[in-house]
Amino acid sequence: MKEKVRLWFEIAVDSINYIIINYALSNMALLLRNHWLYILFFASEFWVMGNYWRKTCELSKNRVIAGGLVILCFAIHIGLVYFIGRVVGDVVPFRK
Repeated sequence: MKEKVRLWFEIAVDSINYIIINYALSNMALLLRNHWLYILFFASEFWVMGNYWRKTCELSKNRVIAGGLVILCFAIHIGLVYFIGRVVGDVVPFRK
């Protein structure tokens, strides 16, 4: 029983981390949408998603549950971007 609780706790922590990291990457991608670094941040979102899916597959030992968690967390991430919004600002160099 303790092992199962620890397993679901680890999945919950990984899910929260995935949502936060993807939200930050989305904000950076949107902030740099006119810069070539946009590609880097956009591609990083897919890399993080793949790592999250692989980790949840290993932990849950079920591809359907892992896929459902990825879809759910992605929907929450998109909801955060849509309802909370994105960071608005300009890229400012360190030196002027």
